[in-house]
Amino acid sequence: MWRARSKLLFTVGFGIPLLVFMQMFMYAMYKIFGWDIPFNLLWLCNHWMSRLGWLSVGHFLLALVLLTFAGTGWLLTVRMIKTRAAVRKLRSMEVRALSRELESRYLHLGQPRFIVVDKSSPVAFTIGLWKPCIVLSTGLLTMLDAEEETAVVYHEVHHLWHRDPLKTTLLSVFAIMMPYIPVLKHTSKHYNIVREILADNEAVERTGNVAGIGSALLKLLRACPEPWGAKELTVQSSFADTSVNVRISRLLDPEKDVTLRLPRYAVLMSATVFLLLSILFVWSIG
Repeated sequence: MWRARSKLLFTVGFGIPLLVFMQMFMYAMYKIFGWDIPFNLLWLCNHWMSRLGWLSVGHFLLALVLLTFAGTGWLLTVRMIKTRAAVRKLRSMEVRALSRELESRYLHLGQPRFIVVDKSSPVAFTIGLWKPCIVLSTGLLTMLDAEEETAVVYHEVHHLWHRDPLKTTLLSVFAIMMPYIPVLKHTSKHYNIVREILADNEAVERTGNVAGIGSALLKLLRACPEPWGAKELTVQSSFADTSVNVRISRLLDPEKDVTLRLPRYAVLMSATVFLLLSILFVWSIG
């Protein structure tokens, strides 16, 4: 069920922006290079506005298209730069012997990369767009027992296997750059929650019980209410930084379903945008 929800949310959160970007790209090619591209919704909007004498609106539409492309590229570039800077900082704090020890211990999980940082406060997250790695702190390893440590590693390995930092980053950037489709913002938020629940489920299935992941989560929350680096490291999946109440509720009662509902106004507003475009399409070809 949760895997199906994850796929649906990612399909919506990634598919809608992809369709919008395709339309914007074709429209930009038409305006800049004169490409003859039939049945493009933005082209039809521009054609309709030109017939009504709204040429300035057509220019504004082109500016919006260019701004959306430039803004998306800028946001992604900034996040990649911040991620690289964060990884360099983490490497400077790394205890290499412990990192190699964990990589050897969990070699059977597909050779995950670890960075164990010399820090007294507990830290656990997966960072990186293209080559994600698991970051743990010496404080965390000291605080957790063997079962809890294993559960946390399985949780983070799930994020690493599924490239969650990359996927969540893409959805969040699209939501920021397309505020006129508000359902994307809520889709991105719900996707983060579902990915954390699936990572918890991975840990439970691998360890055979909820005790390890549950006690590790509670210990981390008590020791560090606001996970270290959560504000600076923007391309990461943090162990205790997303929907903690929902996750604890799930761990206490695995059979209990968690309802993730999209706000009605977001759905209605997003549907209205597409409906208006559809009306313009039908009117223009009619």
